[in-house]
Amino acid sequence: MDTKIILSAPPEFLNSALTHGRTIAHMAYKIGDDFHLYRSSIPLSLRGGLMALGDNGYNGEGDVDALAGEIIKECVYKGFDGVVLDFDASFPVLHSLAAVLSSRLKRHGGELYLTEPFAGNSDWAKIIISTAISGGSLETRLREVMALYGKKRIALEIERVRTDFCVPSHNGEGKRLTEAELYGLIQKHKPQSYFSQELCSYYFTFQDGGPHFVLYDDAGSIRKKIFLASELGISPAMLLYPEVEEMIASKGLLQNI
Repeated sequence: MDTKIILSAPPEFLNSALTHGRTIAHMAYKIGDDFHLYRSSIPLSLRGGLMALGDNGYNGEGDVDALAGEIIKECVYKGFDGVVLDFDASFPVLHSLAAVLSSRLKRHGGELYLTEPFAGNSDWAKIIISTAISGGSLETRLREVMALYGKKRIALEIERVRTDFCVPSHNGEGKRLTEAELYGLIQKHKPQSYFSQELCSYYFTFQDGGPHFVLYDDAGSIRKKIFLASELGISPAMLLYPEVEEMIASKGLLQNI
């Protein structure tokens, strides 16, 4: 099965992302504090792809029908195929917006992508499932959500993992590392890296005031996650473009995908 790749790109990375010939989720839109649609500077001539809508700055109140109308109007104007609702908050009015957009986009033949907390607001939208797990099995996790929603409704969000866990990690949370911090640890401790089939990521351990477990991705592990999705019949896979730009350009991340 061919996996549809969606590159989520902020406006400053748009020109570079467009060179790869993949669907772009334009991270140029947000809900303002007045509950209206705001757009960053993107080319007037731009057409196609998806609107990626964030809720940064929104205060929790507004007219759902009016905002849904603004979103649909922008999608028609820009020729977008649909909308990705990338919400961090879970205000009741955002759930109402997801439900209204589900109804309107279905009538228009558009696509809708929702994070899992909003899955109950649509019976047909794609549900975004992150690959960023720190325990268990990624394949088991994907099979669970496939059983819950149906495999045709799953969209994989492949997050590039770079996390340092102090051991034991009681809450499963660790320190997110920058690329420089990750390779700084590798240069300092010169650890042996291993591939976890369950997590579908690489890891190493080191001692520094106690044991540490570092989980990280490279181009190879991200490709393995894409192929796992393909084997399970899951498509599409979403990648945050700034995090994988170099991997695509020099590591052949998307070759033969």
